[in-house]
Amino acid sequence: MGLRTIADHILDICQNAVDAGASQIKLSIEEISGERFSFVVEDNGKGIPEEKLKEILDPFYTEKKKKVKFGLGLPMLKFASESTGGSFSIQSKPGVGTKVSATFNLSNIDCQPVGDLASAIFSAITMEAGVNWQIVRVKGKNGYSLTTEELKKILGDDFYSNPMKMKKIMELLNMMENSLGG
Repeated sequence: MGLRTIADHILDICQNAVDAGASQIKLSIEEISGERFSFVVEDNGKGIPEEKLKEILDPFYTEKKKKVKFGLGLPMLKFASESTGGSFSIQSKPGVGTKVSATFNLSNIDCQPVGDLASAIFSAITMEAGVNWQIVRVKGKNGYSLTTEELKKILGDDFYSNPMKMKKIMELLNMMENSLGG
């Protein structure tokens, strides 16, 4: 996957959380128009041992015995955020979960475009049926929040696989994003 926008990075980190076996994931996105954009993904997945945290940020790291190669998503996110004068952090504890945070300075010439957040959020919340998502989105003084628990109450447990219900969710997300304005 080409990580061309900040929304692509968000989706990549959300996929990591799902792949880590998380059943609860919180995605928080905050934006100050033209100035700063930050996001945090917190999960209750398997976590990462402390000694591995530095290694996973090395795009060339492999575990020779297991031939395991970590993806490029985390190193690319770290580079993308820090190249704008922003910040990146990862905190994790085995058996507890992981928290990944990134901040971008939007006015920096090296900042990637934000991209399609509604589609990224939609893709995240529909990628795995057994995950409970909490989405918190703030832009300036406006914002919204939603949970997959709320969506299940309104649309039923099959919302993630029913095309008509998926269309309704995408429409809702687009409407909420558009209501945030500039």
